[in-house]
Amino acid sequence: MTEQPNGQPTIVPDTPIEAVTLERVAEIFDSENLEYRIEEQPVSEDQTVQLLRTGFSNTAIALQLRGNTLTADSVWRGTVPASEGPNLLMLINQWNQTHFAPTFRFFEGPENTLAVSGVRELDITHGASRNQIGAFVMSTLDAILQSFAWIEEQYPQLVTWEEHQND
Repeated sequence: MTEQPNGQPTIVPDTPIEAVTLERVAEIFDSENLEYRIEEQPVSEDQTVQLLRTGFSNTAIALQLRGNTLTADSVWRGTVPASEGPNLLMLINQWNQTHFAPTFRFFEGPENTLAVSGVRELDITHGASRNQIGAFVMSTLDAILQSFAWIEEQYPQLVTWEEHQND
């Protein structure tokens, strides 16, 4: 939905099911007034991949088309000491057993730290309508923010940044 000049929402009609592109994903970000950028990321000397990047004060998010899948991958801004590995594994397992999305995981970061990551995917083999893409994008962003807020409750001492207050 978008807003008319009088503040009333305008319901945008759904579209036919079509091939999913990052440009179509970007239309959702535009309609919701969310900031993003589309960029080319090198994966080898002669190959790049296109990403839609966005984020919030506590997470970086990248959306990418991988074959027949739209993937939303995120990384939490906090870094967990490697000594917390067993506890972090328990927490990630707990999240994954009780929540639909995102799927949590972690990996080794620099300087003996662990990075928490969340991922969610949408099968786009047969394409998607505008509303299907919008539902995936918006529910994914919400789920990522909720999941990292939960991690921050578990590790409040690792939150070293301030929330941006936008009026």
